Formats: sequence, C-alpha cells, structure tokens
Amino acid sequence: MTKEEYLAKRETLMNEAEKLVATGKIDEFQMKKKEIEELDDLFRNEKVAVKEKYENMTFTNKQDYEELRANLVNERRYEEVDFLDEAFESYAKEQTDRQALSLGKKVANLYARSQNVEGKVIATVNFNNSSNNILNSQEEKSMSVFLNKGEKMLDRITIDQESQILNQEGALADVVRGMVTGKWASSALKNAITTTATGTLIPEVLSSKVIDMARNLSLFTQAGVPIAPMDTNNIKISRIKTDPVFAFKAEGEAAKESNFELDDVTLNAKTCYGYAYVSLEAIKSSQNLESILYKVFAEAMAQAIDEGMLYGQYNTSSSTYESFAPSGIMNDASINTITATAGAGYDDIIKAIGKVRGGNGTPTVLGINSNTEELFSLLKTQDGQYLAAPKAVQDMQTIVSNQLKHDDSSGDDALVFDPYAMIIGIQNNIQIKIIEDKECLQKGLVGFQIYAMLDCKATHPKHICKVTGIKA
Repeated sequence: MTKEEYLAKRETLMNEAEKLVATGKIDEFQMKKKEIEELDDLFRNEKVAVKEKYENMTFTNKQDYEELRANLVNERRYEEVDFLDEAFESYAKEQTDRQALSLGKKVANLYARSQNVEGKVIATVNFNNSSNNILNSQEEKSMSVFLNKGEKMLDRITIDQESQILNQEGALADVVRGMVTGKWASSALKNAITTTATGTLIPEVLSSKVIDMARNLSLFTQAGVPIAPMDTNNIKISRIKTDPVFAFKAEGEAAKESNFELDDVTLNAKTCYGYAYVSLEAIKSSQNLESILYKVFAEAMAQAIDEGMLYGQYNTSSSTYESFAPSGIMNDASINTITATAGAGYDDIIKAIGKVRGGNGTPTVLGINSNTEELFSLLKTQDGQYLAAPKAVQDMQTIVSNQLKHDDSSGDDALVFDPYAMIIGIQNNIQIKIIEDKECLQKGLVGFQIYAMLDCKATHPKHICKVTGIKA
C-alpha cells in the first residue's frame, strides 16, 4: 500500500467517522475509529518492513546509490528515498570510520566532560593514539553533546519537505482547529498529522517550540544550564570529584605528582506529565489560539521543571522523596549551604558567592523568589535612600522564580551558582496529543495530553550554594 493509497483510504474513513459523530451514532463511530486504527497499524507495519529492507544495504560505490535513488524518485516512492538516504549515510560513515582507524584516529572513547570554551559547552573526544589529541575548539569538528542557551530543541529536528508546512506561524492553531472541526487549512497540513490508537500526536516540529518557550521561563534554562538531549532513558555524565593541584618546582627536581578525580553522575529520564480539557467553543472562537496554547503549555512545563529540579517531589505519607521525580539540586548533600541570618540583607548572598569562589567556581547566577526580591529592593540607608546591591551581586544575573520556597516562619531559599555546574537531560523532546475520550464526547471538550522526560543533576556541586532562611 502506497502512502497516497493509505491517505486516501484514511480520509474516507475519517469523513465517515465525522458523519457518525454528527448524527450521534457513538457505537458506530467507535467501530469506525477501530477501522482507522487498524489501517494505521497496517501502514505502520508495512513502513517498518520497507525500512528494514534498507537498513543493512551496502553499496559498491556512490554511483550505485545515486542510480537507485533516481529510480525511486521517478516512481514517486519518496519514503523509500528517505530510507535509502539514511542507509547510504550510515554506510558512508562506517567507511569513514574505517579510514580513520587506519590513520590511528579511530574514536576510542566519547565521554561527556563539559568544558567552557568561549561560553559554549562542548563534549571532548579522546583518541586512541594520543591522550593530548582532544577536539576542544570551534575550529575543529567537535561532537556536540550539549544544547546551550542560544540553541533550540527545534534546531535538532530534521524538517523534511513534507513537514515544512508545520514550521510556519499559525500551524499549531490550524492543526488543532482541523482536528476539532474537520475543516483543514490545506490537505497538505492534514496529511502531515499522525493519528495513533490513543489520539492525535502533535508533530515534533510544533511540540518542540513548547520546550523552547519553557526554557525561556525556567530558572535553570534562563541561567544557561546546558541541556543533553537523551537518546535513551539514562546517560552517564562525568563530574569533577577533586581538582588537580599544580606548583612551581626547582630546576632538575622531580615535580610533585597531582591527580584529579572524576566520578559519574547518571541522568535518569523522569516523566513530567499532565492533561487538560478546553471547550470546543473556545477552540473555534479564539483569535489568538496558537499563542494561548504555547503560553499555557510552556508556563506549566517550566513550573514543573523548576519545582522538580529544585526540590524533587516529597511524599508526606512516607516522609521520602519520590524516585520517579528528579532528586532536586537543593537536596544534593554535596552542594554548599548557607543558613541566613534574619535581617542580614545581602550579607548571606555575599557569603554564598564566597563559598563558590572558594571552590574555584565562578558564580554568575542568583536565583531568588519574588518575596526575597521585594525584601532586597526595600533595603534603605539610615537616611532613607534605597540601598544598591553590592557589586558582586550586581555582576550576577538575577532570576526570579517562585519555585524557590517561601515560608513566613522559616524564611526563603535562594541559589547562587555557576550554570555549567549542572546538566539537564531531556529525552525525546516533548510529546503533546489531542485525546478523544468519554469526557470529550459527553461534554464537548478537547483534551490535551502533554509530557516530557527529563532530569537534572549537579556535575560540580562545589560550584553551587543554596541559601536558606532569608528573612527581614
């Protein structure tokens, strides 16, 4: 079954299903929906079989590949063209690796040891034949593991010709309205959407924009904490346990041996999940539907990210932290801690800066909540003039996040840190589905299911300091 045949048959079934819903024939609609799901499964399985055909393909030379590709294009078998391209790319890479091995430059060990190069964190690659041959500059080809502050998740997504229509302003609103009303802005837009057994999956081209917007709102990602896109549900990152110590020596004398230790920190993808309903009327009538959806989803995701990554998730019944949530930077016993003195103003922030610098760190970010921001803003001299922050505080980026705890009795929390002393892992970007359940059918609602899998850990705990108990 070709893609065109599949889409034509699916469109016919969808039209029949829409008529059944419109006439209130819910049982018949459910049967028709099952037909659609079976058709989807059949096409998906056929697609997998075609893909497997190309996965282990080898090529005598590039000309063979180009001739086969031209034949597929002439026959309009475009999906097979994509699989063929992937197979040739994999084959070409394998040949390149073999050549590199013969030159003594076969990559032996790829490890994620972050290094700040002109403000950009990259991964270093260690080669077999020389421990000093490390690609650590932008002038050489580095294998980037991390997503840095200026980059977007969207940049990591391959946008093919078919999905270009989704990478346009207003596409999310058009998709949602198309699914709800059956009136699509274009057939190309409708054909770019995937329906699963549990709902309609919002394409990654669109959903990735939510996580990029959430990064602009989150304390951690505003600060520039690097992100490691995760291909699996856990990855290991090296972190510095002890620093090397160097010293001067006399001519001809042996140097004093110095070592530095690394240990591993594992990022385990934790599921951040939620769902919400919106009325059909709101979907149909909203003039700014796209901006509202992105704003709501991004704010909710940013809040969940900050709260979980700061404190984890505490279970009051068992008096333990839940293992299915991040452990929380503020709960890491290895980071520095300052207990504030009531009415001390900026003094405790200065002490926290000193703690980080004492560990050879460079603190560039101060995280506070809105209550602490107000407290500091109201500080005055004896003659009633507002007090400016000390230079050490002014030199830092101050980010206000109300996920940092406030308590009238025990005081507020703050965080002083070097953003490169942490790492965030995000697996499979973010998933958004439009769901069709009983609640939707009975009440005329549109359901949205949204989840992301992520984690956050300290890679250099001594370059982080929490301050607790800040009060007037």
